[in-house]
Amino acid sequence: MGRVSAGGLGALAFLVLVIVAVAVASPPGGTYKAADVATYLTRGHRPAVIASLYIMGLAAVALLFLLRSLRDTLEGQRATVFWGLSIAGAAAIVAGFALITAVPIAMGVGGKGVVVAPTVAFTIIETGWAVLAGAGFLLVGLALLTLTLGPSALPAWVRWTTLVGGLGFAAGLAWFPLPIVGIWLLVIGVWLLRSERSAASATSAVAAT
Repeated sequence: MGRVSAGGLGALAFLVLVIVAVAVASPPGGTYKAADVATYLTRGHRPAVIASLYIMGLAAVALLFLLRSLRDTLEGQRATVFWGLSIAGAAAIVAGFALITAVPIAMGVGGKGVVVAPTVAFTIIETGWAVLAGAGFLLVGLALLTLTLGPSALPAWVRWTTLVGGLGFAAGLAWFPLPIVGIWLLVIGVWLLRSERSAASATSAVAAT
């Protein structure tokens, strides 16, 4: 499988795996509700929470495959900065989700003696969301802006689309821009997959002549 194809699959896999991880864990967010926190911390929900952390880890790997493909369109210091921001962003996404899952995991490891007040648990969970979106998504967004604000080997329409996607990532803590991120991941994923297929077809045609 070519690197570009891996990048396309990475874009689509990241989108799917993030949705799955959040759906499996079902962590509380937004307005505080003690009942939501209690449900999240119940003993029967802990295996799902632990599984969701591994799924988010796989999502971060998929994201790096995508960003590694995009890095190949850059040269020099911009490529270095882009890749540094990409790695930091992916790491922050996993770290943030680890914080989101930390309280139920700690209660599972510590046993019945570990009791966390719902308000404290909610604060820790919200801290995790802040790290995931306020740091992780922001850093990925800055990487994409680094990609678009300067020369690259990408077609013009892909650069402008990526600029919008980068702004959506950077503003991810506000939550409402995230559908833009999802649309960008779909567009860039399909484009990368089709580009690899077209390149392979052109290579085969040249070889056949």
